[in-house]
Amino acid sequence: MNYIIVDVGTQSLRSIIFDDSGKELFSAQRQYTALYNDLEVEQDPRTWKTSLIETLSDAGKYIYENDLEVASISVTSQRASIIPVNEYGKSLHNAITWQDRRSYRICEDILKKKSKKDIYYKTGLRLDSYFSAPKMLWVKRNKPDLYENAYKIIGVQDYVVYQLSKKFVTDHSQAARTLLMNIETFEWDEELLNLFEIDREKLCDLVQPGSVVGTLDKDLAEKAGLKPSIKIVIAGGDQQCAAIGLNVLRPGVVEANTGTGSFILGYSEKPKFDDKVRVLCTASAVPGKWVLEAGILTSGNIYSWFKKNFYDVQGYEVINKEVKDSGVGAKGMILIPHFKGSAAPYWNPLSRGMFFNASLESTRGDFARAILEGISVEMSINIKLIEELVGYVEIVNIAGGLTVFNEFNQIQSDVFNKAVTVYESAEATAMGALVSTLVSLGKYKDHVEAYQDLYGSIKKNTYHSISANVEKYISIRKITKQLYHAIDDAQLYNYLKLN
Repeated sequence: MNYIIVDVGTQSLRSIIFDDSGKELFSAQRQYTALYNDLEVEQDPRTWKTSLIETLSDAGKYIYENDLEVASISVTSQRASIIPVNEYGKSLHNAITWQDRRSYRICEDILKKKSKKDIYYKTGLRLDSYFSAPKMLWVKRNKPDLYENAYKIIGVQDYVVYQLSKKFVTDHSQAARTLLMNIETFEWDEELLNLFEIDREKLCDLVQPGSVVGTLDKDLAEKAGLKPSIKIVIAGGDQQCAAIGLNVLRPGVVEANTGTGSFILGYSEKPKFDDKVRVLCTASAVPGKWVLEAGILTSGNIYSWFKKNFYDVQGYEVINKEVKDSGVGAKGMILIPHFKGSAAPYWNPLSRGMFFNASLESTRGDFARAILEGISVEMSINIKLIEELVGYVEIVNIAGGLTVFNEFNQIQSDVFNKAVTVYESAEATAMGALVSTLVSLGKYKDHVEAYQDLYGSIKKNTYHSISANVEKYISIRKITKQLYHAIDDAQLYNYLKLN
């Protein structure tokens, strides 16, 4: 039997076919872009619908030509974006994406009613414009007709699941990113709904991650050349699925997944909370479990931005070579990677990116290396925070497009001062979604058994920190923290916003 995983990322959608052994047989991908305007980040939902149909059609051709049987289509996606839709799932407005920060003043208003800590201990989330509820309330206050006309306000995963099944459902791992779900009961919370002025009927029904929610819609099945009997599975949030795919299924293992942003997740058997409200406690893609999470809003996309603007048509081999030539410390260049504000550890929507210590001797390779080091430094701060809550971290399993670059992997090991492992397959999110699917379909008794059978012997490379480099990065981390606080304490981020 075979399984299709639909992975809806920030920059592309992929439909991937796996067989029973976990081997990838086929992959189709469509890329798209968001619309950036200062604090606003939107995307036309039709790009996801079109990409879904096109990639499933490509998969359907492969399935027909190779005479394959498909048991299920599972969906995993980005989180904390919102899409107002009508009762037929048609979008009424562009998606307001997870990177959008326009609702930060909504958060300031909410804090007049309830404390940051009270919200955190109920939701596991810091009150921030990153999450869905402030975006929903922004729509209600600024576009009241849109709010009233919306039958549902749903996430990206929910939108794709509706296209497949015609069901309005979401799972705990996605609902845990809304600020509207109680993190201990996994239910929509009446007090939170009242606090954010959101009507319960505007939300999807809740199910466990990995749930079978229906079968493939007949019209879509016909367009894609697939059978309508195929089961539709809601696998969970992309980062939670990536945690499964990176074997974050026990204490002592942490993942650091770098795509558009960077996300650090650690396993937990029960909800755990950071007294300073920096680390998030969120629902795992394993039903009834939790993960601790700290994220960076912009990381891999900073590297892409720099290549596009400063390397023109030259390939990544050119920029990567110059990064290696720059050397440890980027000749003193330091980056604060807050190109769209900061999530953990600072949670400052007004913070901005900065290159520090440029000179006439600086090369573009120094800037490029400073990006990779700055990303890694911020990740290392967040790993330390998670470690304080879950105990000593033995190893960091890393993933994401940048991990094809060995120098970046070594940088991470040196900055984290830990062993860093890269798995041969870069499809951590899809692999995790497959594990979740096979458990839900009864092929395995639990996620640990499924992972060990499918991916326990997968090839991997492990990088070990170099002591001389570790000492340099300790100094860089200290300076980076001092830089951020010097700017923030002087209220310069507020000044820049006002001007």
